[in-house]
Amino acid sequence: MKKSKLFFEILRLPVDFLATVAAFLVAYRIRPITDLIPGVQYDFFPEQLPPFDEFMKFTMVATIFLIILFIFNGLYSIKSVERFGKTFLRIVFLVSAWLMFIIAYYFLIVHELFFSRIALAHIWLFAIVLVTLGRVVIMFIQELMYRFDIGRTKVLFIGVNNFADRCYRVLSQDKKYKVIGSLAEEHISRKMGTLKIIGTVDQLESVVLKYGVDEIIQAEPNFDSISNADILSFCRSQQIYYYFIPEVLRLQSVNIEMEMIDDVPVISLKQTPLEGWGHVYKRVFDIVFSLILIQVLIPVWIIAPILIKLDSPGPAFYRSKRKYKNKVFDIFKFRSMVPDADRKKAKLLDQNEREGPLFKIKDDPRVTGIGRFLRKTSIDELPQLFNVLLGTISLVGPRPHLPEEVDQYKQDDRKVFAIKPGITGLAQISGRSNLDFEDEVKLDFYYIENWSMLLDLKIILKSIGVVFRADGH
Repeated sequence: MKKSKLFFEILRLPVDFLATVAAFLVAYRIRPITDLIPGVQYDFFPEQLPPFDEFMKFTMVATIFLIILFIFNGLYSIKSVERFGKTFLRIVFLVSAWLMFIIAYYFLIVHELFFSRIALAHIWLFAIVLVTLGRVVIMFIQELMYRFDIGRTKVLFIGVNNFADRCYRVLSQDKKYKVIGSLAEEHISRKMGTLKIIGTVDQLESVVLKYGVDEIIQAEPNFDSISNADILSFCRSQQIYYYFIPEVLRLQSVNIEMEMIDDVPVISLKQTPLEGWGHVYKRVFDIVFSLILIQVLIPVWIIAPILIKLDSPGPAFYRSKRKYKNKVFDIFKFRSMVPDADRKKAKLLDQNEREGPLFKIKDDPRVTGIGRFLRKTSIDELPQLFNVLLGTISLVGPRPHLPEEVDQYKQDDRKVFAIKPGITGLAQISGRSNLDFEDEVKLDFYYIENWSMLLDLKIILKSIGVVFRADGH
């Protein structure tokens, strides 16, 4: 790695440290003379702030704690190519979490907060502003140097394929890198996307010397004219960083982890980020969020059954069989159809309007008057919150289907069983029952491979919007 690049990457740590200390000092000086919100004044008493030497001790401990949080969350990753916008959001999140830790420590352990809470708000604001400003200054200096082609890392690809082109697109957006091009088995007049071929693999040494290459990324697993061992040996002899894109990426390109079995490195292909702690986070989120919703929706539990009973004879609630993997279970719903709807379904199968194993017809004659409203607003799905509490389904996930529908799944379709089914999901906010089955499965696959708590929150918020728009099935 270039010394100039390493210098600037390491420089972020002391700059963050000084910016955080400065945030404390500014907050300490500004609290006696002003409040956080202009026009909203709070009485200030000198005893709300500790003596300066005591305050500085607290400042140093708290600042070191924040730097440790930054370290463990990758804000000093030397190889990071993250966009600044994402870095800023992470700074805001980590500074906020750091402040919450401080407040929790004093309230739960010390049982008192020894200085002004307004000062804490100042510290939070100034820490975000000054840490961000410090990084902007570093970036500005780097950008200035990059314009004069100083300190940029020169990258050469060996091999040309979709993965090489994807890496190139990422690196080309980061001015720290200058991609020279790629070497292929044969120098033909060809581009792969935007990645240009500038020579053949047997010209490796001459190309490296000509362009002063700093890093090599090998995208193809094997070549006839040169062995992988020779490429690695050459890189080591020239002190060039060597990276290898494994062929297994042709099968899967997300949720890949490197593990060690004794001293042997192996690549683990995970179906979903939900494995491990992700599963725990999602379950806790399901329990807390469903409990809140069940309490908020108490009027619905009272009014909906009354309307259903007044509209048509039969029970207010309906149990429907669903299948997950090889297990059949019941989900709860408000009844939206006539009591003998399942028996009448057989006579309507020839009117099915959906491709694939799922059944849907427009203006289904089995739906009751109030049932149409319940379905349009998705209120009929709300009792499934109790299924979430029981753990049979999740708030967000692939839609649970009937046993006879699951039995018609193709082998690839069964990949949706990697996670629990859910009340709502990407398919439900992207077209609901109007989607073809294959399109629904594609959206489910995307969710499974890219799960995050933030994605769950986005889906839930959009699902609420679907309810208010009465865009149900």
